[in-house]
Amino acid sequence: MNCPKCSGGTYVSEEEVVKVLENTSPIKVILKVTYVCRSCGERFSRVFSEDVQAKRKEDWSPSPGMPSSEHAVRPEYEPADRLRFLDKI
Repeated sequence: MNCPKCSGGTYVSEEEVVKVLENTSPIKVILKVTYVCRSCGERFSRVFSEDVQAKRKEDWSPSPGMPSSEHAVRPEYEPADRLRFLDKI
């Protein structure tokens, strides 16, 4: 990402989850990303939408050599449970 003011290089200063859209397929997360220019110090933000790929239990199988016991199988979670940590941000 280049600075809109001087076209200098930038780095990500902050990322903020604005909203989780659970009623879409796949689930989408709206993010606000704040950048800082390395040259002039200008701060600017962009809003992005990203898909969250939830992996289901039936899609996963152990690799050869892995134990196939019930303890080795990943538990099934709702996609919203995987994103619960985002509420603390």
